[in-house]
Amino acid sequence: MAEHRQKQGSIVLKTFRTSILEGSFAQVYGTLAQIGSSYVTKLMVIMGASPLQYSLLTAIAQGSAIWQPLGIALSQRIAQRKWLCIWITAMGRFLSMFLGLALLFQDPQQGLWFMLVLLFFSAGFQATGANIWIAWISNIIPLRIRGRFFSRRNQILLIAGLAVSYLVSFHVDLFESKGGSLRAVYTRLLGAENFFVPSNQALFLAFIFMGATVIGLLGLSLLALQPERKRSTLKIPSLQQTFNAPFRDKNFRLLLVFGIWWMLAVGIGSPFWGPFMLKKLQMSLFEMQIYSTINTFSALLSFGFWGKFIDRYGNKSSMQICVFLGGLNPLFWLFMSAGHYNLLWLEGLLSGFMWAGTGIITTNFVLSIAPKGKEQAYSGIYAAVAGLSMMTSSLASGIFYPETLNLGFKVLEPEQVMFGIGGIARWFAIIPLALVREQRSVPLRKAIAFTMARIFGWRFRSEKRG
Repeated sequence: MAEHRQKQGSIVLKTFRTSILEGSFAQVYGTLAQIGSSYVTKLMVIMGASPLQYSLLTAIAQGSAIWQPLGIALSQRIAQRKWLCIWITAMGRFLSMFLGLALLFQDPQQGLWFMLVLLFFSAGFQATGANIWIAWISNIIPLRIRGRFFSRRNQILLIAGLAVSYLVSFHVDLFESKGGSLRAVYTRLLGAENFFVPSNQALFLAFIFMGATVIGLLGLSLLALQPERKRSTLKIPSLQQTFNAPFRDKNFRLLLVFGIWWMLAVGIGSPFWGPFMLKKLQMSLFEMQIYSTINTFSALLSFGFWGKFIDRYGNKSSMQICVFLGGLNPLFWLFMSAGHYNLLWLEGLLSGFMWAGTGIITTNFVLSIAPKGKEQAYSGIYAAVAGLSMMTSSLASGIFYPETLNLGFKVLEPEQVMFGIGGIARWFAIIPLALVREQRSVPLRKAIAFTMARIFGWRFRSEKRG
C-alpha cells in the first residue's frame, strides 16, 4: 500500500512539473497568437475591423467550445489519449502560422474575413484537444488537490505570458510615434530607424504570429513527456449513452442553467474591451500591458488563496464571490474616458482576483459533480453549451450595437452601455447558482466566517507569542 501511494505521488509530481513546463510554452503562444491576444486585436484595428467583426472574433473563441464533444467522440474507445490530444492541438496551433497572410489581400475586409475563418478552425481544433487533456489530467490529479494544482499551474503560466507580452508590446509600440527619446535611442542602437515606421507594424505582427506558432508546437513536444494512465475499454458505454448521461443528472442540468446564464451575461459587450481601450480611451499597447500586469499581479497573488479556498469550502461558495465581483467590475468602465481612466487600475486589481478564481472554478466545478469516469463527457458538454451561450450574446453585441446614451450628467459610449447591461446581468446569475448542489460545499457565510477566523486567529496567536 505504501509503495502504491509512493508511485501515485511520483506520477502526480511528474504531471505537475511537465504540465507547468508545457503550459508555459502554451501560455506564450496563446498570449501572442490566440483569440483574446491584444496582438490579434491590434492587427484587426490596423485593418479597420467593424464592430460586427470584433463580435465574431469573441464569438469564435466561445463557439470553439462546441468542438469539445468531438474530443469525447474521438477518444471514446481509445485506451491512451495522449497522442490524439497532441496531434489535434498541433493542428490548431499550426494554423496560427498563416494569420499574417491576411495582409496580402488587396481588400482589407477580405483579409479580415480570412483571419476570422482561420481562427475559427484554429480555436476549434484546440478546444477539441483541450477536452481530451481535461480527461487525461482528471484521471491523474486527485479531486482533493485539484484546486491547488490548477491554481499553482495558472500562477506560473501567467508569469511566463506576462514577461513575453511586455517584451513584444514594447517593440510593437516602437512603430508608433509614442515613446519619445527612449524610442529614438533604442531604435538608433538597433540601427533600425527606417524599419520601425507605422507602415511596417502589421508586417511585424505577422512575424510575431509565426514565432508564436513555433513556440506553441515546441511546447507540445514537452507535453508528450507527461504521464498517462491507461484505461480499460471493455466496459465503455456507447457514444449515445455517454452524451445522454449528463442530461439525466438533475444537478448537472442545474449547473448548466447557471453556466448558460453566466456566459450569456459575460458575453454582453465582451468583444469591445480591447477595441474600447485602443480606440476610445486611446491607450497604447504598452499601457494596455500595464493594465494586464496589474490584472495578472492580482491574479498571481490570489491563486494561492483561491486554490485553498476551493479545496476547503467548495466551488459553489467560491463562485458566489466571483459572481458579485463579476457584476461590479464592468460598472467601473462607465466612468472612464480618453485621458481619464485612473479607475482602470483599481478595476484591474479586482478583475484579476475575480477571474483567477473563476478560471479555476470553471474547470473544477463540473469535475467535482461528475461521477468518476464521466468527467470528460460532463466537462465537454458543459463547455460546449456555455460557450455557445457566450457566443450568442457576443454576436448580439455586434449586431445590436447601441447608440451613444446621454444621461444628462454623463454621456455613455455604445461600449459602455453594453458593459453596464452586462454587469447587472452577471449579478442575476446568483439565482441559478443557488440551486446547484455540491457535496463538499460549505455555505458562503460560514466559509467567510471560517476564513476570517483563520486570518485573525492566526494574527492574534502571533501577537501573543510576540
